[in-house]
Amino acid sequence: MLKQTLQQTIKTLNSLIDITKEDIKNIKEANHNAVFANMQTKEDLAIKFSELKSKIDSILVARNKPLEEIFTKEEEQLFDEFRNKLFEFHSLHKRYSKLALSVANFYNTLWQQITQREGPVTYEKSTYSDSKLQLKA
Repeated sequence: MLKQTLQQTIKTLNSLIDITKEDIKNIKEANHNAVFANMQTKEDLAIKFSELKSKIDSILVARNKPLEEIFTKEEEQLFDEFRNKLFEFHSLHKRYSKLALSVANFYNTLWQQITQREGPVTYEKSTYSDSKLQLKA
């Protein structure tokens, strides 16, 4: 039971890693629609991962054995792979988060600069006096 759960968890982590790598690439290419398209899939995988992790915890607690005897050799190898994949995902997600925050800060700063220069827009001629736009009828 633990073996299958660990394999499913590793598969889920691999999917999260692949999508996160794709998202990092898409952020660098300013392909934000692709990043937004992956959000629901990532949320679903995160929920699945959380459920599988809870299942692993339950299985290990139910075994009620000393730490040295809790895993078979194969389970220990899978658990090590699980731990390595989790660390890889953590590192990638940290990188993704920094990129996403940088992009958000850029757009927020740009928006603030644009809106600070413009005053309230009215239909008076004085509002458009500094504008380089011309209206022709």
